[in-house]
Amino acid sequence: GRSYCVRTQRMLNQCLESLVQKVQSGVVINFEKSGPDPAPIGEDGLVDSSRPINSFASQLWHSCHKLIYVRPNPKTGVPVGHWPIPESFWPDQNSPTLPPRTAHPVVRFSCVDCEPMVIDKLPFDKYELEPSPLTQYILERKSPHTCWQVFVSSSGKYSELGHPFGYLKASTTLTCVNLFVMPYNYPVLLP
Repeated sequence: GRSYCVRTQRMLNQCLESLVQKVQSGVVINFEKSGPDPAPIGEDGLVDSSRPINSFASQLWHSCHKLIYVRPNPKTGVPVGHWPIPESFWPDQNSPTLPPRTAHPVVRFSCVDCEPMVIDKLPFDKYELEPSPLTQYILERKSPHTCWQVFVSSSGKYSELGHPFGYLKASTTLTCVNLFVMPYNYPVLLP
């Protein structure tokens, strides 16, 4: 953060202008690793079990509190999304109120390499992740054709982790990491 000491109208305008330039349009998400770390990848892009894992660096990407950029539609100026991030509870018709929840969703990711799935005519949402140790780790793996599924704990009725609602994937050019949001339990729905 930063503070401003405003003494004049002109200074107020300058401070507001400075703040407006820093505002990013997005949503803050807590990304948390679920399950074991992935196998290290060698220079050739193949699994290399002989490579040592830097334990301190490996911890940084396990948990990140970061922004996903929500870009507005260029024509309307309004962001468009098709699918929600699931809630961390299964709805109960007998409950008079909704359970409390965190302001920022906790999205868990599994480090198991999966095939990215999309089908024609079924929309999906794609959000770029703010640079972080997590995005750096994914980009360093140089695997733009695989993805890691994302979950919200307790979103399913019978499983603790819930079902996947999308995935994290490096862009084909390896310049950024995107969160793809799909219909809930898309690996079952899409086929």
